[in-house]
Amino acid sequence: MIRFGVYHLHGLGSSCEGSKAREIKRLSETLGGEFNCLTLEYLRRGAYPRQVLKTLKGWIKTDIPFFLIGSSMGAYSWLDFLVNSPEVLENTNLKRVILITPPTTLFDDLQKWNPLYGKEKIFLHYGSGYIEDYKTFVELLHWDIKHANRRLLTLAHPKVVSVVAKNDTVVDNAPIYKLKEIAKSLNIYEVDDDHTLRHRLDELMEIVKGEMEKVI
Repeated sequence: MIRFGVYHLHGLGSSCEGSKAREIKRLSETLGGEFNCLTLEYLRRGAYPRQVLKTLKGWIKTDIPFFLIGSSMGAYSWLDFLVNSPEVLENTNLKRVILITPPTTLFDDLQKWNPLYGKEKIFLHYGSGYIEDYKTFVELLHWDIKHANRRLLTLAHPKVVSVVAKNDTVVDNAPIYKLKEIAKSLNIYEVDDDHTLRHRLDELMEIVKGEMEKVI
């Protein structure tokens, strides 16, 4: 009998075959859960965020205890989903939201993007391989600004756990640390590694295991 469901979203440059996904799958099944991972292309097709949110809404099952786990862009996606689906966040079957190196915004510096120039291509902070048409970019930028505060505040919800990398050069942790100064109850773990956490994967999995075992 399945005790709970685990819904995992990988990062921008990863997949359901990545090291974190494989380890979370192993842990979930060891503890008696059903592991689910969704392969998403995120920005490459310009379908994010509305299409991603629509996909997630039809994916998770909330009638048994469940966990939402996301890494990097996957963590951002769960934050967006919960901001737009508060009924899921308050569902008693949702036991934990575990966000690994979560971005609170997709962009490294929102002020440098100027929406007055309509022809140029825009390079995202995540690398030149991810390029959006200007129209799609502006829509995404507006979405990012619109939900930025609510996305950040969702990190302070009692069910939400954040794992940040001390040496992260991809995600800006400053907003999370600022929030910590105000929201003393913010559930945050710091891991002494870079954004990938590849050198501290065992430590990460101990965190995930500990949080899951608290509520199952």
